[in-house]
Amino acid sequence: MITPSNHILSNQFTRAIHSLRCVMIYLGIWPGERHQNWYLLLWFFHSASLIYLTTGSVGGLIVLRHNANKIINNLGMSSPTILIVCKWFTFAWRKKLCKRLMHFMDDDWVNLEKDTLINKSVPDSKRIIINFYKTTNFFVCTFIILASVATVNFLGQSFLSLNRRDDKPNKDNIFPMPYSWYPVNYDGFSYIIQFLVFAQISSMLSTFLATTAIDGFLVATILHLSSQLKILRLFIEGIVYEPCHPQNYKKKVREMVKRHQVLLRKCLFNFSVAAMLQECYSLIALQHVMACVLALCFLECSFLMELQENEASRTSLLTFGLFAIGSLETAFIYCFAGDSLTNEGFAIGLAIYRCEWYSFTRSANLSLSIAMIRAQKPIEISAAQIFPLTLENFTVIVKAAASYLSTLRAYSMVEA
Repeated sequence: MITPSNHILSNQFTRAIHSLRCVMIYLGIWPGERHQNWYLLLWFFHSASLIYLTTGSVGGLIVLRHNANKIINNLGMSSPTILIVCKWFTFAWRKKLCKRLMHFMDDDWVNLEKDTLINKSVPDSKRIIINFYKTTNFFVCTFIILASVATVNFLGQSFLSLNRRDDKPNKDNIFPMPYSWYPVNYDGFSYIIQFLVFAQISSMLSTFLATTAIDGFLVATILHLSSQLKILRLFIEGIVYEPCHPQNYKKKVREMVKRHQVLLRKCLFNFSVAAMLQECYSLIALQHVMACVLALCFLECSFLMELQENEASRTSLLTFGLFAIGSLETAFIYCFAGDSLTNEGFAIGLAIYRCEWYSFTRSANLSLSIAMIRAQKPIEISAAQIFPLTLENFTVIVKAAASYLSTLRAYSMVEA
């Protein structure tokens, strides 16, 4: 049973996710025991920033409702932004579950320093966990770089727009988020317009970091569970019958069953780690898949329309490239982590089958059989219980975006 009451996170764990921790602290969603009032203040600030950005996008959709091409251009960035805001508040709604998952991961890091049966049998446990965490750190760092470049790009566009001296400024591109609209006077570039522009840039940075933190925490949790399953698999492979010490294998089988139950099985009202992870991220995963599909679809369509009308500028190429890479990267890392978890779950059953079960007692074999039967059921992180996150389904996401793109292109050409 996982009970994180009054639990302070260990230094080993916080160092392992240093990049992710910094982003979560900046956003005010780090579940540390200290500075909770400051974290709450930061959370409200970034929540207001996300709502402000979404309001401008929705306002633009309402104003442009009679122009199909401009709506498509607006949806290229506003649709994933709206879904990221939904992810943000869904994550806040699941805060208690996220905190329990984080304390579970921290407990595993603390247990590495203890002389447990599993740690003695698998001396490389710490190295295995660190190798899985490297993927999370790489994802967080690369996405922060993408967010920084995108912010500088939008800042440059806004700076050029604000310094134009045209008599009739292009109201569609005043803001970094194209085709945004707020109820202000657009005649001339007043200080209010400049304030709204820079506020939107700050809001876009909050949006990028919000999706980085939420996605990074999910990936870290899934890969941590995968590392624990790999350690358990190596522990099972080391269970052998020793004639001189006939009780040793029985202790190891009992330890294996206990650990397997904590990781995978639901026992009355105590949720397993896998069940908590699925409950916490089922809706968020659905929102993420939808955001990736819509972003790829609308961005590609608006980019192709710009190519058709006139030669695309370097700024447009950079904007499209950053958002396309970001969408594909997050979709891939979700599916990669989910696929890794599924494979490690199946490997438990194979490890049980390959151990020296034929030399064990009937009671030990019964425990192994139950664990093996449970291992045959796929461990999946799915979007709303209907779309498993696997590498195979990553291709489905890309194909879906391409299919919707062809439909949207045909519609936009008819409208034109």
